Amino acid sequence: MTSIQEDAAQETMFLKNVAKALGRDKILSSRPGRKEVGPPAFWQEQEFKKEQPLELFKANLEALTGKVAVVCDGLEATNQIKLWLKVLNAKTAILWDHSELRKYIDVASLEVKSEFWNSDKSRQELIETAEQADVGITWVNYAIGYTGTLALFNGSTTGRSVSLLPPTHIAVMLKSDIVPTMSTVMRHLIERRGQGQLPSAIDFVTGPSRTSDIEMDLSIGVHGPYRVWAIVIDN
Repeated sequence: MTSIQEDAAQETMFLKNVAKALGRDKILSSRPGRKEVGPPAFWQEQEFKKEQPLELFKANLEALTGKVAVVCDGLEATNQIKLWLKVLNAKTAILWDHSELRKYIDVASLEVKSEFWNSDKSRQELIETAEQADVGITWVNYAIGYTGTLALFNGSTTGRSVSLLPPTHIAVMLKSDIVPTMSTVMRHLIERRGQGQLPSAIDFVTGPSRTSDIEMDLSIGVHGPYRVWAIVIDN
């Protein structure tokens, strides 16, 4: 048997296994039809109680070794960040230059050297600052309860390096921006696209960075932060 025939036999065996797992008795010869477009109907038809998205988000992020602190206002949010910075013995932080983050967090009282991601420095200088920072602090555009995921909209003052390069990522959000499922975020993004308001990039962050690429050995923090901690302002 030639190598081409061996490859074909292995491919056929693989497809048979897939078909069997899907409850089919043979390999399909043509693509099956799909009437639905976008999220499946059962996702869209789900109903959630008022507090359920927050409860789901907290439970799911903490299951991934994250932390979630629910506070009442900006003062409590600032104090919580200040406490976490002391726990981490942090000396430096880099923050998004985001209007909501500036509104709720009193950066001057954090007692660490803080830099904002904006045009005051070149992009290369900002990346180097993020690489050396102990903590990156961002605003969260949406949080997804069902998976404990953060949706971060990136732009000129909201660089993705802030949530990627420091070993600890602290994400701040409003409770009203926690939605049940990914489909809700996608609907909002479709609306923004129609208005010409899509961000330059979108990061969906689900817990600390983790990978098992090397010998199936789970490693934390290889491709991103070791810690993802969230502060929810109950507005």
